Amino acid sequence: MAVYAIGDVHGCLLELQRLLQLLRFDPARDRLLFVGDLVNRGPNSLECLRFIRSLGTRAEVVMGNHEVNLLRQMAAVDAPPVEPWQKTLTRVSDRDTLLDWISRLPLMLQDRETGFVVVHAGVHPSWSLDEAMTRAGKVMRQAGGLDRLETFYAPAAKRTVDPTEPPDPLRIAKDDQTVFTRIRLTAPDGRPVWPEEAKKAGLSDPYAPPPVGFSFQPWYQVRRWTSGERVVYGHWAAVGLALHPHSKGLDTGCVYGGRLTAIRLDHPDLPVTQVDCPNHSRTDAGGEG
Repeated sequence: MAVYAIGDVHGCLLELQRLLQLLRFDPARDRLLFVGDLVNRGPNSLECLRFIRSLGTRAEVVMGNHEVNLLRQMAAVDAPPVEPWQKTLTRVSDRDTLLDWISRLPLMLQDRETGFVVVHAGVHPSWSLDEAMTRAGKVMRQAGGLDRLETFYAPAAKRTVDPTEPPDPLRIAKDDQTVFTRIRLTAPDGRPVWPEEAKKAGLSDPYAPPPVGFSFQPWYQVRRWTSGERVVYGHWAAVGLALHPHSKGLDTGCVYGGRLTAIRLDHPDLPVTQVDCPNHSRTDAGGEG
Protein backbone atom coordinates (compact mmCIF):
# COMPACT_ATOMS: atom_id res chain seq x y z
CA MET A 1 0.00 0.00 0.00
CA ALA A 2 1.24 3.49 -0.86
CA VAL A 3 0.18 6.91 0.42
CA TYR A 4 0.61 9.84 -1.97
CA ALA A 5 0.10 13.56 -1.42
CA ILE A 6 -0.80 15.46 -4.59
CA GLY A 7 -0.41 19.16 -5.32
CA ASP A 8 -2.94 21.67 -6.63
CA VAL A 9 -4.93 20.10 -9.49
CA HIS A 10 -7.00 23.14 -10.61
CA GLY A 11 -9.28 21.19 -12.91
CA CYS A 12 -6.47 19.44 -14.80
CA LEU A 13 -8.14 16.03 -14.84
CA LEU A 14 -6.19 14.51 -17.74
CA GLU A 15 -2.90 15.40 -16.07
CA LEU A 16 -4.13 13.93 -12.78
CA GLN A 17 -5.09 10.70 -14.52
CA ARG A 18 -1.68 10.53 -16.23
CA LEU A 19 -0.01 11.03 -12.87
CA LEU A 20 -2.06 8.25 -11.29
CA GLN A 21 -1.16 5.94 -14.16
CA LEU A 22 2.51 6.74 -13.64
CA LEU A 23 2.13 5.98 -9.94
CA ARG A 24 0.25 2.76 -10.78
CA PHE A 25 -2.37 3.92 -8.33
CA ASP A 26 -4.61 1.09 -7.18
CA PRO A 27 -7.72 2.31 -5.32
CA ALA A 28 -8.04 -1.08 -3.67
CA ARG A 29 -4.63 -0.66 -2.07
CA ASP A 30 -3.34 2.93 -2.20
CA ARG A 31 -4.49 6.25 -0.75
CA LEU A 32 -4.35 9.83 -2.04
CA LEU A 33 -4.13 13.03 0.02
CA PHE A 34 -4.95 16.18 -1.96
CA VAL A 35 -3.77 19.61 -0.76
CA GLY A 36 -6.86 21.41 -2.09
CA ASP A 37 -7.59 23.68 -5.04
CA LEU A 38 -9.14 20.89 -7.06
CA VAL A 39 -11.05 23.45 -9.12
CA ASN A 40 -10.90 26.67 -11.17
CA ARG A 41 -8.64 27.93 -13.94
CA GLY A 42 -8.23 24.52 -15.58
CA PRO A 43 -10.45 22.80 -18.16
CA ASN A 44 -12.23 20.06 -16.16
CA SER A 45 -13.15 21.32 -12.70
CA LEU A 46 -16.54 19.63 -12.52
CA GLU A 47 -15.11 16.34 -13.75
CA CYS A 48 -12.26 16.58 -11.22
CA LEU A 49 -14.73 16.94 -8.37
CA ARG A 50 -16.76 13.97 -9.54
CA PHE A 51 -13.73 11.78 -10.12
CA ILE A 52 -12.00 12.47 -6.81
CA ARG A 53 -15.24 12.18 -4.86
CA SER A 54 -15.89 8.83 -6.57
CA LEU A 55 -12.72 7.44 -4.98
CA GLY A 56 -14.44 7.52 -1.61
CA THR A 57 -12.20 6.84 1.38
CA ARG A 58 -9.19 6.24 -0.88
CA ALA A 59 -8.92 10.00 -1.45
CA GLU A 60 -8.87 12.65 1.25
CA VAL A 61 -8.95 16.34 0.39
CA VAL A 62 -8.35 19.49 2.40
CA MET A 63 -10.13 22.69 1.47
CA GLY A 64 -8.23 25.22 -0.62
CA ASN A 65 -8.89 28.89 -1.24
CA HIS A 66 -10.53 28.05 -4.58
CA GLU A 67 -13.01 25.78 -2.84
CA VAL A 68 -13.71 28.62 -0.41
CA ASN A 69 -14.16 31.02 -3.33
CA LEU A 70 -16.53 28.61 -5.05
CA LEU A 71 -18.71 28.30 -1.94
CA ARG A 72 -18.78 32.07 -1.58
CA GLN A 73 -19.76 32.41 -5.22
CA MET A 74 -22.57 29.89 -4.86
CA ALA A 75 -23.81 31.70 -1.73
CA ALA A 76 -23.77 35.15 -3.39
CA VAL A 77 -27.14 34.85 -5.12
CA ASP A 78 -26.87 38.30 -6.72
CA ALA A 79 -23.46 37.64 -8.29
CA PRO A 80 -23.02 35.58 -11.49
CA PRO A 81 -20.62 32.61 -11.45
CA VAL A 82 -17.05 33.66 -12.25
CA GLU A 83 -16.06 30.75 -14.49
CA PRO A 84 -18.08 28.95 -17.21
CA TRP A 85 -17.89 25.63 -15.37
CA GLN A 86 -19.52 27.24 -12.35
CA LYS A 87 -22.51 28.14 -14.50
CA THR A 88 -22.73 24.48 -15.47
CA LEU A 89 -22.50 23.47 -11.80
CA THR A 90 -25.59 25.52 -10.98
CA ARG A 91 -27.62 23.41 -13.46
CA VAL A 92 -26.40 19.83 -12.92
CA SER A 93 -28.40 17.29 -10.94
CA ASP A 94 -25.57 16.59 -8.48
CA ARG A 95 -24.97 20.27 -7.67
CA ASP A 96 -26.13 20.03 -4.05
CA THR A 97 -24.28 16.76 -3.49
CA LEU A 98 -21.00 18.26 -4.72
CA LEU A 99 -21.40 21.53 -2.83
CA ASP A 100 -22.24 19.70 0.39
CA TRP A 101 -19.16 17.51 -0.06
CA ILE A 102 -16.92 20.52 -0.70
CA SER A 103 -18.31 22.41 2.28
CA ARG A 104 -17.39 19.50 4.56
CA LEU A 105 -13.76 19.23 3.41
CA PRO A 106 -11.45 19.64 6.42
CA LEU A 107 -9.02 22.53 6.64
CA MET A 108 -6.38 20.23 8.10
CA LEU A 109 -5.93 16.50 8.31
CA GLN A 110 -3.38 14.34 10.04
CA ASP A 111 -2.52 11.06 8.37
CA ARG A 112 -2.12 8.49 11.13
CA GLU A 113 -0.19 6.06 8.99
CA THR A 114 2.58 8.46 7.95
CA GLY A 115 2.35 11.17 10.61
CA PHE A 116 2.14 13.92 8.01
CA VAL A 117 -0.23 16.86 8.40
CA VAL A 118 -1.90 18.16 5.25
CA VAL A 119 -3.18 21.72 4.77
CA HIS A 120 -3.73 23.87 1.72
CA ALA A 121 -1.65 26.99 2.29
CA GLY A 122 0.04 26.55 5.64
CA VAL A 123 -0.20 26.78 9.40
CA HIS A 124 -0.04 29.95 11.47
CA PRO A 125 3.53 30.01 12.86
CA SER A 126 2.27 30.82 16.34
CA TRP A 127 -0.06 27.81 16.54
CA SER A 128 1.01 24.38 17.67
CA LEU A 129 -0.26 21.63 15.40
CA ASP A 130 -2.68 20.57 18.15
CA GLU A 131 -4.05 24.11 18.40
CA ALA A 132 -4.28 24.33 14.61
CA MET A 133 -6.25 21.08 14.48
CA THR A 134 -8.62 22.36 17.18
CA ARG A 135 -9.16 25.61 15.29
CA ALA A 136 -9.73 23.78 12.02
CA GLY A 137 -12.35 21.59 13.66
CA LYS A 138 -14.19 24.60 15.11
CA VAL A 139 -14.35 26.23 11.68
CA MET A 140 -15.75 23.16 10.00
CA ARG A 141 -18.39 22.68 12.68
CA GLN A 142 -19.66 26.15 11.74
CA ALA A 143 -19.12 25.91 7.99
CA GLY A 144 -19.74 22.27 7.02
CA GLY A 145 -22.95 21.36 5.25
CA LEU A 146 -25.02 22.77 2.43
CA ASP A 147 -27.34 24.47 4.91
CA ARG A 148 -24.38 26.62 6.09
CA LEU A 149 -23.76 28.31 2.73
CA GLU A 150 -25.93 31.30 3.53
CA THR A 151 -24.91 31.60 7.17
CA PHE A 152 -21.16 31.17 6.71
CA TYR A 153 -20.29 31.99 3.10
CA ALA A 154 -22.79 34.64 2.06
CA PRO A 155 -21.32 38.16 2.04
CA ALA A 156 -21.72 39.79 5.43
CA ALA A 157 -22.86 43.37 5.81
CA LYS A 158 -19.98 45.70 6.55
CA ARG A 159 -20.02 47.17 10.02
CA THR A 160 -17.68 48.93 12.36
CA VAL A 161 -16.12 46.55 14.87
CA ASP A 162 -16.43 47.70 18.46
CA PRO A 163 -13.20 46.69 20.28
CA THR A 164 -15.09 46.57 23.56
CA GLU A 165 -17.38 43.82 22.30
CA PRO A 166 -16.43 40.16 22.85
CA PRO A 167 -14.87 38.46 19.81
CA ASP A 168 -17.39 37.29 17.22
CA PRO A 169 -17.05 33.47 16.85
CA LEU A 170 -18.13 33.64 13.20
CA ARG A 171 -15.52 36.28 12.42
CA ILE A 172 -12.83 34.24 14.20
CA ALA A 173 -13.81 31.15 12.22
CA LYS A 174 -13.63 33.02 8.92
CA ASP A 175 -10.25 34.50 9.82
CA ASP A 176 -8.90 31.07 10.77
CA GLN A 177 -10.20 29.60 7.51
CA THR A 178 -8.33 32.35 5.66
CA VAL A 179 -5.09 31.42 7.40
CA PHE A 180 -5.35 27.75 6.46
CA THR A 181 -6.25 28.50 2.85
CA ARG A 182 -4.27 31.64 1.99
CA ILE A 183 -1.23 32.15 4.23
CA ARG A 184 2.13 32.67 2.54
CA LEU A 185 4.12 35.46 4.15
CA THR A 186 4.33 36.36 7.81
CA ALA A 187 5.97 39.00 9.94
CA PRO A 188 8.85 37.94 12.22
CA ASP A 189 6.37 37.45 15.08
CA GLY A 190 4.30 35.05 12.98
CA ARG A 191 1.49 37.46 12.11
CA PRO A 192 0.13 36.64 8.62
CA VAL A 193 0.90 39.30 6.04
CA TRP A 194 -1.49 39.59 3.10
CA PRO A 195 -0.50 40.79 -0.40
CA GLU A 196 -1.66 44.38 -0.01
CA GLU A 197 0.55 44.92 3.05
CA ALA A 198 3.49 43.13 1.43
CA LYS A 199 3.24 45.37 -1.62
CA LYS A 200 3.10 48.50 0.51
CA ALA A 201 6.22 47.27 2.31
CA GLY A 202 8.13 47.20 -0.99
CA LEU A 203 7.59 43.72 -2.42
CA SER A 204 6.88 44.42 -6.09
CA ASP A 205 5.20 41.04 -6.60
CA PRO A 206 3.46 40.16 -3.32
CA TYR A 207 2.75 36.61 -4.56
CA ALA A 208 6.36 35.78 -5.36
CA PRO A 209 8.91 34.47 -2.85
CA PRO A 210 10.55 37.40 -1.05
CA PRO A 211 14.26 38.17 -1.32
CA VAL A 212 16.59 37.16 1.50
CA GLY A 213 16.51 39.74 4.24
CA PHE A 214 13.09 41.14 3.36
CA SER A 215 11.00 42.06 6.38
CA PHE A 216 8.37 39.38 5.63
CA GLN A 217 9.23 35.73 4.99
CA PRO A 218 7.40 32.46 4.20
CA TRP A 219 5.40 31.02 7.09
CA TYR A 220 7.43 27.79 7.07
CA GLN A 221 10.69 29.70 7.57
CA VAL A 222 9.30 31.82 10.40
CA ARG A 223 7.71 28.89 12.23
CA ARG A 224 9.69 27.29 15.04
CA TRP A 225 9.34 23.64 14.23
CA THR A 226 9.41 20.93 16.84
CA SER A 227 10.82 17.45 16.37
CA GLY A 228 8.65 15.17 14.28
CA GLU A 229 6.44 17.84 12.74
CA ARG A 230 5.93 17.38 9.01
CA VAL A 231 3.44 19.41 6.98
CA VAL A 232 2.46 19.02 3.33
CA TYR A 233 0.89 22.03 1.64
CA GLY A 234 0.21 23.65 -1.75
CA HIS A 235 -1.00 27.11 -2.81
CA TRP A 236 2.32 28.75 -3.77
CA ALA A 237 2.96 28.01 -7.43
CA ALA A 238 5.50 30.83 -7.74
CA VAL A 239 7.79 28.99 -5.31
CA GLY A 240 7.28 25.58 -6.90
CA LEU A 241 8.48 22.36 -5.34
CA ALA A 242 9.77 23.26 -1.87
CA LEU A 243 11.10 20.29 0.07
CA HIS A 244 12.33 21.23 3.54
CA PRO A 245 12.87 18.97 6.54
CA HIS A 246 9.55 19.89 8.19
CA SER A 247 7.50 21.14 5.24
CA LYS A 248 6.82 19.92 1.71
CA GLY A 249 5.35 22.40 -0.77
CA LEU A 250 3.73 20.65 -3.73
CA ASP A 251 2.14 23.40 -5.86
CA THR A 252 4.24 23.20 -9.01
CA GLY A 253 1.94 25.22 -11.22
CA CYS A 254 0.19 22.48 -13.15
CA VAL A 255 -2.49 24.76 -14.56
CA TYR A 256 0.11 27.34 -15.59
CA GLY A 257 2.13 24.97 -17.78
CA GLY A 258 4.26 23.61 -14.95
CA ARG A 259 3.92 20.14 -13.46
CA LEU A 260 1.53 18.17 -11.32
CA THR A 261 3.40 16.68 -8.38
CA ALA A 262 2.93 13.69 -6.10
CA ILE A 263 5.11 12.71 -3.14
CA ARG A 264 4.98 9.29 -1.56
CA LEU A 265 4.64 9.81 2.17
CA ASP A 266 4.98 6.23 3.39
CA HIS A 267 8.41 5.72 1.80
CA PRO A 268 11.53 6.70 3.78
CA ASP A 269 12.99 8.52 0.76
CA LEU A 270 9.77 10.46 0.06
CA PRO A 271 10.12 10.01 -3.72
CA VAL A 272 8.57 12.66 -5.95
CA THR A 273 6.72 11.92 -9.18
CA GLN A 274 5.69 14.61 -11.67
CA VAL A 275 3.95 14.97 -15.01
CA ASP A 276 4.33 17.91 -17.38
CA CYS A 277 1.23 20.01 -17.99
CA PRO A 278 0.15 22.37 -20.78
CA ASN A 279 -0.76 25.92 -19.87
CA HIS A 280 -4.51 25.86 -19.32
CA SER A 281 -4.83 29.17 -17.50
CA ARG A 282 -5.17 32.64 -18.93
CA THR A 283 -3.76 33.94 -15.64
CA ASP A 284 -0.08 33.72 -14.77
CA ALA A 285 1.30 32.00 -11.68
CA GLY A 286 0.85 35.09 -9.56
CA GLY A 287 -2.36 36.05 -7.85
CA GLU A 288 -4.10 33.93 -5.28
CA GLY A 289 -3.13 30.60 -6.77
